[in-house]
Amino acid sequence: MASNLVRSIEAVLRQLEHVFLNPFGPRPPVEMIPVFAQTSGLSQKRETFDLRSIFDGFLWGVPTCRRTAEKRMMRKYGAANWHNKLILPRKDLKPCGSCGHYHEENRLCPNCYAKVKAETTAMQEKIVQDLGYNPIEQEVAVVYQGERNEEELKGKKIIEMDKPRPKWFSRNLLQKSGPVTELGNSEAVSIKPHELG
Repeated sequence: MASNLVRSIEAVLRQLEHVFLNPFGPRPPVEMIPVFAQTSGLSQKRETFDLRSIFDGFLWGVPTCRRTAEKRMMRKYGAANWHNKLILPRKDLKPCGSCGHYHEENRLCPNCYAKVKAETTAMQEKIVQDLGYNPIEQEVAVVYQGERNEEELKGKKIIEMDKPRPKWFSRNLLQKSGPVTELGNSEAVSIKPHELG
């Protein structure tokens, strides 16, 4: 058993000796030695080091001077009288007079407009459902529940909505305003909404 241990240690030592003492493999034959000497002489030729060769082109894009603190703050936050990048409170928001939602000044209230748009879309769908996309030579009148007046609807195509009229939707919003060609009156007629709830 001891002899096996000694043999294995000898084998390991031989391998270590082979690896560390001959790192480039076995020695070359004698004929090859002058060739190695010539090539090694070529590789040992050194060029002179010049510091300017480092800066030859690849460092041209770097800044040459540091930005001042004023310029850095200007880029970060802007200027109050020029381009302000700070988040400031809005001063142009107003509450809507009818629904109370806030909206931008001199603009329509998006909440009220959404109601009007939904009602208009429902009217358009009802018209398409009843009349289709064919051209109509008669005037179309939209009537809500409980509003049927035969005198006003003479000669008109009637579209009946299956719900009561919304409070914000005045009856005379569907009346025509402007020049009337049938009567020969060229003056515009202004109609003010009434019966608003």
